[in-house]
Amino acid sequence: MKKLVAVLAPLTLVLTACAATGTTGTGTTTAATSANSLAMMAVKVGVQAKCVTELNNNTYWKTGSKLLTETQKSELQTEVCSCVGEKATTSVTATDLVVAAMDKTSQANLAAKIVTNTLNACVVETFKK
Repeated sequence: MKKLVAVLAPLTLVLTACAATGTTGTGTTTAATSANSLAMMAVKVGVQAKCVTELNNNTYWKTGSKLLTETQKSELQTEVCSCVGEKATTSVTATDLVVAAMDKTSQANLAAKIVTNTLNACVVETFKK
């Protein structure tokens, strides 16, 4: 019974957001937009945290950062992970957000997928600057 409540509570929240009556100028519901924004921010935070871990294991990063000082590495790491976080907003569907909101494992898997898909591009992009 507790598991059923744990599953239905987030689902109710998501469905309530979809059924909100307030609208913005674009015709979308205010609550749905807010829920989407909050979910996207949560994904971006998870992606940026995963990025730091994956970046230290990335061969492009290891090669490109050999001659950098620790301060330079830290600044570039922040820049790369910000890039990955920004690209997360374009590579996540609404369905992915709903599933991730209901399940922590799905949220971790989504963050790992986004980092895997965008990390190399962001490292190369950052080092080209």
